[in-house]
Amino acid sequence: MTPPSVRRYLSLGAVAGILASSAYVAAPAWAADGQAASTASPDAPPVGTPAGGTPGAGTPAAGTQVSGLSEVPLDAAVQRDLGLTREQFTAAGELGAQAAAAAAQLRDVPGYAGIRLADGHVVVTGSGPEFLAKVAALAGTLPDLTVEAPQARRTDGGAAPSGGGAANGSQLAVSTEQLFQTYVRDVGPEGLQAVMAADGKFVIRTGALNAPESAGQAGGVAADATTAAGTTAAGTTTAGTTAAGASGKVSPADFVARYANVELDGGAPLKPEAEVPGGVGYIADTGWICSTGFSAFDPAGLPAVLSAGHCASDGQAVTATLEFQFVRKDPLGEFGFSQFGGPGNSRIIENPADPENPGNVGTDISVIHNIPEGLDPLPAASTWGDPSQPGPDVKIIGTADPVLGMPICRSGRTSDWSCGTVDAVGIYVVPGPDFAADPTDLRAFRGFLSYGVQSSGGDSGGPYVSGNYAVGTHAAGDAPPAPGEPVPANFAVGATISEGLAVLPGYQLELFLNKPAVSSPLPGGSYEPGQAISGNVPAAPASAVAAGSTVKVTVEGKDPVEVPVDAAGNWSFTAPEGNGPLRFTAETVNGFSTSGAVEFEFAKAAAEPPALELPAPEPPAPEQPQPVPADPAPVPAVPADPAPPVPAPAAPQPPADAGLVVVPLDAGTSPADLANTGASGLVPAALAAAAALAVGIILTILVRRRGRRSAK
Repeated sequence: MTPPSVRRYLSLGAVAGILASSAYVAAPAWAADGQAASTASPDAPPVGTPAGGTPGAGTPAAGTQVSGLSEVPLDAAVQRDLGLTREQFTAAGELGAQAAAAAAQLRDVPGYAGIRLADGHVVVTGSGPEFLAKVAALAGTLPDLTVEAPQARRTDGGAAPSGGGAANGSQLAVSTEQLFQTYVRDVGPEGLQAVMAADGKFVIRTGALNAPESAGQAGGVAADATTAAGTTAAGTTTAGTTAAGASGKVSPADFVARYANVELDGGAPLKPEAEVPGGVGYIADTGWICSTGFSAFDPAGLPAVLSAGHCASDGQAVTATLEFQFVRKDPLGEFGFSQFGGPGNSRIIENPADPENPGNVGTDISVIHNIPEGLDPLPAASTWGDPSQPGPDVKIIGTADPVLGMPICRSGRTSDWSCGTVDAVGIYVVPGPDFAADPTDLRAFRGFLSYGVQSSGGDSGGPYVSGNYAVGTHAAGDAPPAPGEPVPANFAVGATISEGLAVLPGYQLELFLNKPAVSSPLPGGSYEPGQAISGNVPAAPASAVAAGSTVKVTVEGKDPVEVPVDAAGNWSFTAPEGNGPLRFTAETVNGFSTSGAVEFEFAKAAAEPPALELPAPEPPAPEQPQPVPADPAPVPAVPADPAPPVPAPAAPQPPADAGLVVVPLDAGTSPADLANTGASGLVPAALAAAAALAVGIILTILVRRRGRRSAK
């Protein structure tokens, strides 16, 4: 039984988005009448109310009774921020997942430059025969695939590089990874905010803070580290040019001038969003407040929660406690592994794997484990409803890497739901926990950026989803401006979830799985040994069944077997031999994720009675030909004197089987239906009878004529 304090707290979390994507719930408490027992605290804010008390999207009117789950905040955010319905957002997530899979196959193909979503199509950028051949092969499985040539666009004025660099615009960047490594080597990490791919080109963003130091110029006049950000004719904000450092490194502008497909962009620095109080989420024992991300399993199959790595303060945080309005509540768990930046929380200039290459890129991920028994992480992103009841949260069925143009929505304990599109994908640089004392504490991770998604302090670690796919966890946002400086354009940055899982060997996201159903035999039917028992795993309310799922079938008295589930959710197995009923359980499985077992029972089909074997009819005896009677002998002459009349000779009698049989024909009978009489049938018998009759008549006439002549 879940402690009342946990249930009470979880209801508060339901109202304000407790535990963001993990949607932690205690065991549901049911009242005697079958209705869910209310566990709401009297001071709980209304559904959809963010931490600060300002009603969010979908907030009910005063006095409105709120019960059950509510999808209004997410649906409202999708409509408000993306102009999409929930169904369109889900479909876009499916397309984004397909585009991410295509990108994984194209990434190492010569000539590939990028991939994005546009107007419901997957657009691939690149050139060259190998690239085009690979795209043609992919087109068979991705019919909405289109191709565009790389674009070379420059907005920095094309200034010639200094210090003997490469000729202006003579190079092409091929990936953010290659560009980042080269930039750190030739320019240095100071002042770097991001190296991104966006709109068919690459963008290097530097900020007004953390700018590289300037070197002395000719005449002994010192220059500022950076000039004020300016605006080009194309409307793109660019950072000013810095002089080359004494170490021989070039300025950001000189570096960018080498490339025909790279732009320099100025922007506000990134800031981790994990330290602002208020709202519901969790608080580390170091004082940092964050949001939970995705439910997961550790290598032993035990439940865990994924969040942002910087929330663990480079391993200093030990415990995480659920909180409400900055008040500690019940334990969430303990911090396990965490990584913020490179391996071992290393900085850009500290590359344990390759000391000769300072471009050290990692991720931003942490694991909270030892989850108390009263909390149940779920494979869903919260829709800010009552998590003590099952319902239509955003079900997670897999991961998808970010793709330009992909619609995404972010959930967090401070800002509720906010949606936008992926506007850039690349490598992002964020100050580490010791940055204030040591400006070289800069961490780099692979992620994505959205100008549409809103975020705030305490949202770090919260999930980014596209449809039913996990895309990333919230990592950073635009830093507030210094006094007197203009307010920067909004943007939010997420760390790619697949990169986080890559440094967590054996960890798996928990996936939503429906219980299997049997479609043949039908309910109440029977089975026969050797028959195919088939069924289906429904996808709804998700958009598809998690890839790689199986159904574990356990027949009574036998070892369990796992049978594959196809893309449509179909599965089947062969009924074993047996004389009694077929009893088995079926459970959908995907790694450590399970649906829960369902029991089935089918009676054995009754044996059919043996058919009666009748003796085969004997064939009729062959018909024998009948002899035709010979002509009758001549009749002797009648004497002339009166005498008693001589009787006429009897006509020859036909054989006994030659008698004439008349069969009346009705409307439905044809001559073909009459029995065959053989060679002594009707015609020979009739001819013989007619001949005998004619002979008798002739003889009678002759006798009478002879008698008349004698009388004369």
